Amino acid sequence: MITKYFYLILAMFLWNCQSDSDLLNETAATKTSAEGIPFKQEFSIKMGEQVILTGGEAPRKLHLWLKELNDSRCPANATCVHYGAASILLSASNSQGKNDTIEMCIGGCYNQEPRNTHTITTQIGQVTYKITLKEIRPFPGLEQDADTKQAVLQVEKL
Repeated sequence: MITKYFYLILAMFLWNCQSDSDLLNETAATKTSAEGIPFKQEFSIKMGEQVILTGGEAPRKLHLWLKELNDSRCPANATCVHYGAASILLSASNSQGKNDTIEMCIGGCYNQEPRNTHTITTQIGQVTYKITLKEIRPFPGLEQDADTKQAVLQVEKL
């Protein structure tokens, strides 16, 4: 009887510790998004997530929303005829409401040689930005159970 209670209390204690850890992670993520990510800093964004980039002169903020993420790259440790590609579709808008849709791709995109990164220059309103897709992770075949696909980006205000 005492053994049952011991295991029950131990399980409740461990579950409670896990919940506190998750809460701290959520608070940190919310804080980063609310304060904004500085331009030139590398960051990751998940499907459906929105981030705000800040810094420099007006317009001071750039909002990025990851609308689509597709990954058909050849899995790690597999033999494939085609390298495959990973692509994203971003919606970008500035503080004045000017917006643009941006498509980026890494891997074997559009019948081109495979590339590891993709950099584009785009103008939103009066400001020009250089956006680099550094990677999409996790790489196919290397996922863990709880992994969520995310794009790693870097944005520079020119």
